[in-house]
Amino acid sequence: MASITKRGNKWRAFIAYTTYNGAQKRISGTFATQKEAKEWASKEEVKINGGYNPNMAKIPFAEYYVQWIETYKRPTVRESTIIKYNTYAKDISEIFGSQSLSKLTPTIVQNAITKFGNTHALETTKNLTSTVKASLQDAYVDGYIERDIYSRVKAVSSKKTAQFQNYLEADEFERLQRYLYATVKKSDQFHLLVLLALETGARLGELLALTRPDFTGNAIDINKSYSNSVKAVTLPKNKSSIRTITLSTSMSEVLEWYIKQNNNNDLFPHWSNQTIQNNLVRILKEAHSHPIKFHGLRHSHVSYLLHNGVDITYISKRVGHSNTAITIQVYSHMLKEKEQVQNELALNILDNLGKNT
Repeated sequence: MASITKRGNKWRAFIAYTTYNGAQKRISGTFATQKEAKEWASKEEVKINGGYNPNMAKIPFAEYYVQWIETYKRPTVRESTIIKYNTYAKDISEIFGSQSLSKLTPTIVQNAITKFGNTHALETTKNLTSTVKASLQDAYVDGYIERDIYSRVKAVSSKKTAQFQNYLEADEFERLQRYLYATVKKSDQFHLLVLLALETGARLGELLALTRPDFTGNAIDINKSYSNSVKAVTLPKNKSSIRTITLSTSMSEVLEWYIKQNNNNDLFPHWSNQTIQNNLVRILKEAHSHPIKFHGLRHSHVSYLLHNGVDITYISKRVGHSNTAITIQVYSHMLKEKEQVQNELALNILDNLGKNT
């Protein structure tokens, strides 16, 4: 309820309200005329009744972001994801400073993202942008900001990055596969890890969490994941990640042989990411394939299946995506290449048909 009083030559308006948790708060403003005071009070009451919290709107966005992680993310995501969100807190503090939620505008948010993109690669900027937008969306829903200031914000980057193909071409895939089968029984455990990643498309954490009971003869059950961030076995990335991946006969035989040679319940030690990457570089060099990151083996698996005409719906389920839209988004560049090949094939067929009529 608004209260308007005259103080000397000025008019002062007070609005008392109750927050969502029962706390009593009030805001005030000073105006030259009674009419201005009433108009301000009327507008503020409408906003407050609609859920807007003027006191929360005063806190710096960087401070709200930390609260947002604890309130909305910690109860719902893995600890490794929380670590990722926390790494963005410093960046948000640097590019937004002490800017309060109430002072943010689409232009201010976009300029902050653009500033970040001047010194960071596009992919990194995209990750930060999506996090900023998610937190501001919740601030809007909670009534801490008055309007949508985030939807139009785009990730941009002026930092040039070298082109890097993080997947193997079909001939490289086959060459690496042949090399691994020829050496896996007389080499270290890394050869088996790389072969299993290449043939299943499983994520590194999913493979490192595998235990003997997860191997069922012709398949592996993915039901957990090892996180190097927290040094512990955790739940998989999401519900869709829980799946059974069928194995080729050759892969099943190698895995069965390996399990008989080792008494450990865990199929693989929990190596560090750097140790695994160093050994992958060594193996790829031995197999005469260009260097990729370990996650590139997953991309190579998808690429090779697409290259050989495997249905994208099956591929999506095999790699643990919740729907084909995610697969299409992640592998759009590969699908575009396949589309071009199919286009040439279609035109050749039509050209031959025309010549025979």
